[in-house]
Amino acid sequence: MNGKSISRFVSLILTVLYFFSSFTGLSGGKKDDPDPTLAAPAWPAWVHEHWVWENVGTQESSAELVGGYVEHNIPVGATIIDHPWDAGIGSFLPNQERYPDLAQLIERYHSMDIRVMMWGTCMVNEDAPNFQEGKDKGYYVANGRTTKWWNGRGAFVDYTNPEAVEWFHRQMDNILDLGIDGWKVDGADPYIMIMFPPTGKNDLFITWKEYRDLFYRDFFEYTREKLGNDRVISARPVDDLPFRVGFPLVFTSRDINFAGWVGDEDNDWGGLRAALNDLMASARFNFVSYGSDIGGFRSDGNQYKDVFIRWAQLGAFCPVMENGGSGAHRPWLYDEETTDIYRKFVNLHTELIPYIYSQAAYSYELVKPTMRPQLGTYQYMLGDNILVAPMFEEGTERTVTFPSGEWIYMFDESKVYTPGIKKLTFGMDEYPVFIRKGAIIPMEITNDITGFGSALNKDYTTVLMYPKKGETKFGLYEQDKPGSMITYGKGNGTLRMSATATDRQLLFSVHGEDTPAAVVFAGGAALPQAASMAELVTLPSGWFNEGGITWYAVKNVTAGAEIQVRY
Repeated sequence: MNGKSISRFVSLILTVLYFFSSFTGLSGGKKDDPDPTLAAPAWPAWVHEHWVWENVGTQESSAELVGGYVEHNIPVGATIIDHPWDAGIGSFLPNQERYPDLAQLIERYHSMDIRVMMWGTCMVNEDAPNFQEGKDKGYYVANGRTTKWWNGRGAFVDYTNPEAVEWFHRQMDNILDLGIDGWKVDGADPYIMIMFPPTGKNDLFITWKEYRDLFYRDFFEYTREKLGNDRVISARPVDDLPFRVGFPLVFTSRDINFAGWVGDEDNDWGGLRAALNDLMASARFNFVSYGSDIGGFRSDGNQYKDVFIRWAQLGAFCPVMENGGSGAHRPWLYDEETTDIYRKFVNLHTELIPYIYSQAAYSYELVKPTMRPQLGTYQYMLGDNILVAPMFEEGTERTVTFPSGEWIYMFDESKVYTPGIKKLTFGMDEYPVFIRKGAIIPMEITNDITGFGSALNKDYTTVLMYPKKGETKFGLYEQDKPGSMITYGKGNGTLRMSATATDRQLLFSVHGEDTPAAVVFAGGAALPQAASMAELVTLPSGWFNEGGITWYAVKNVTAGAEIQVRY
């Protein structure tokens, strides 16, 4: 059996395990799911923005990396400063040769509305300036014995010892006081299994599970205690270390890891499939927000343009879209076509943040994953309404298994599919993504790059609707405040759209319906018909029809709104 066959077999096994677990759901939310609570999620919305980072860098190269994306008109929401920043692992003191003014760099990124994540872990290496202090005070596991791990030789901080934890917090404060936005908390913790025996305070034996729970949770909770609840950690949900054959190991808990990544993959097709295995496995354990290193973490020295593009497209339809590692990760290092495709899919991911954030929040309440594996090779639902069939091998053909219902191709709405198995072709600037007929998809659109709107949409939350008969609801979640329930009801020759109170200005984008004969608010007041989109967005409320789409704008929804349409 070759590597591709093994990957397919592993995917099938993981999918079967998923469906025989308690986390089932072939086509998204079940009819007996409760309504969304609309309570503010436990994590900030910015984690769903586009992240970029480099494996080994300097202050100058970090600024060049982020600046390159900005120059190529590719949105950046966060960056990670990886492990070489630390003067000695566990010291939390900036390496002065690599990062002579880390505070200035962080301040610069914040002025650009870019969040900053710093690399950290549970180890203090022997060459760190604070190592001996921790050893002398008995703050390490196994009485200070050290072990060789992938980033040096060091000792484990003893999280069972409150004094050791307090001491380690004082080290962390060197960086927390710079106002960072969180940590990429890397996986040194499995090495505790080779300590023989791993003992903590009072010679208490510590299992890997016990240790990792204390370690990751402390980074999460202490950072929030210091800086607020809009801070996060990025850690592995699951990873198939050390074998890379699809046997997942759980690293963190789902209640603290809202910006995860699934470990270190190669930069070829095998690496992309390995990432898919771990993405699917993370769903099995009901994690709600994670992604993978676009283009792979490890590099064999070659550039695989097709792999990079397909991985970027996959990343766009994961809750977290992040790109970084060794080798060529900047799209402009390939060619202009790659850059244009990358820009398009980053913009599409960014537009989808209201949908992704809301569906992740609702999935968290239901104890479900946001990415829900489907029967079939490497397919999943992204929330309730978007079907994704990732491209995982060379070529442009993909066999897609369509569940019950009607499925509208995201990149050409004239193509609609019904249940069954179809072999389809997808050019490099497209991807197998389908919207369920009946869906409500809230988006933030600021330009015309993806084709779902233009700069005229920028002051509104655009709400895509693909109505089918009956009533459909969508819970639009908000950071730090209650959300809004968006609803439509379709009858014979009528459509009713409503939203509960929200600070957002709403622009309903209704697809597949006739031109209205009459449009009124619930109280009977007519909405004026605009002659153009440019005119529509200047009105307090109104509607406009063009190209098979009818747009309904309402600027003031602070007391809720309801629009009634007659055809």
